[in-house]
Amino acid sequence: MRAAARLLVCLMLAAALVLPMAVPSEVYAAAATKYTTATKQYMAGLDVRFNEPVISNKRLSSSPTKLNATGQWRSVRLRWTPVSDTSKIDGYFILRRDRDYDIWRHVATVTRRATAYTDETSRTANRIYKYSIIAYKKVDGKIMVSGPAGWAGANTTLSRDKNVYEVGLTNPANVVSIAKGSCAQTYLNFSDKAASRYIRWWSGNDNVAKVDNKGLITGVAPGSTTIYYKTHTGTINSFTTYITRPGTAQAMVTTFKAWEGYSRINGKQNSIINIYNSVTPWPAGYKMKYGDAWCDATVTAAAIKTGNATRVGRECSVPRHIKIFQKLGIWIEDGTIRPRPGDIIVFSWNKWSQPNNASASHIGIVEKVVGNTIYTIEGNRGIGVVGTREIPVGWGCIRGYARPKYAK
Repeated sequence: MRAAARLLVCLMLAAALVLPMAVPSEVYAAAATKYTTATKQYMAGLDVRFNEPVISNKRLSSSPTKLNATGQWRSVRLRWTPVSDTSKIDGYFILRRDRDYDIWRHVATVTRRATAYTDETSRTANRIYKYSIIAYKKVDGKIMVSGPAGWAGANTTLSRDKNVYEVGLTNPANVVSIAKGSCAQTYLNFSDKAASRYIRWWSGNDNVAKVDNKGLITGVAPGSTTIYYKTHTGTINSFTTYITRPGTAQAMVTTFKAWEGYSRINGKQNSIINIYNSVTPWPAGYKMKYGDAWCDATVTAAAIKTGNATRVGRECSVPRHIKIFQKLGIWIEDGTIRPRPGDIIVFSWNKWSQPNNASASHIGIVEKVVGNTIYTIEGNRGIGVVGTREIPVGWGCIRGYARPKYAK
């Protein structure tokens, strides 16, 4: 028994040695991917982990806004507009997402009277740090949070001058998806005190996509390449551009991927609704409003943009869209199958087991399937965002699939 105890202690010490350095207020389990006391919340595009229980079915009525970030070496200055009534909150959580990680981490807590914060924990020059902020209030031992104030990014540089800072590209921050022969305009926002507003642009492969000196990208041939841009300080950043062939499953998936993070909060959801409304007559004669539920409008908008409207059909109602799928001969009434990339996935939250023939509630697209895990991208996911989901094959809430007859 003593030998076994000593072995257990050794194994525990060995596990501790391989754990990553914990960010303040985070607790890691031995697997380094699970959290013993953390609560995960998906909020308008922010996948956040807290070390306290979070009230998940209710949000504070108002959120901070107009978050601004300016970066310097080992120092990023944040400013924001506070909630309208600070007496109703306890303070703000500062969130940060480093480029190397997928989740937003709680890095600091400030008082309810604060309107600025300086993060001095960055340790790498020429790296984009992304920040967001949410208000919080403790209620019966749990924390209730507001929606996030979008996000702002800052480049840490060796320059002492205020540098150009990135708050997102139009299509959006990390991925651009356009069809062959089409164009996409990108832009950067500058600090009012930026030493220079000059940006140099170039493409990693002009045979796939070209970019001019104003950031206008033109699709040349199907494929993917990297678009680079360089600031006056010498900092080089980049994002991926996919050039797709109209009518393909890849075009649908990469368009969804390019919209990831679009939400009601940042206003980018409106561009999806605009694409939906651009083709008339509207399904059921209804013009979509920006405040409507828009999961199915996202599927339709992607189909319109990629030349797949006749293959997928146009709708904003999931039950009505299933009838279109059936009429097109592409509906699969089986939630247990192994789907393919580009398949349209339909969910029902009214039943949690297979076979699931309950009324349809939600819709998205299958990005990929790895092992027994399905990766989806969905419009109006969570609190109104184009977001991702990971579910097992045959998950009980899957209502069925549509498999459009895409171009080869």
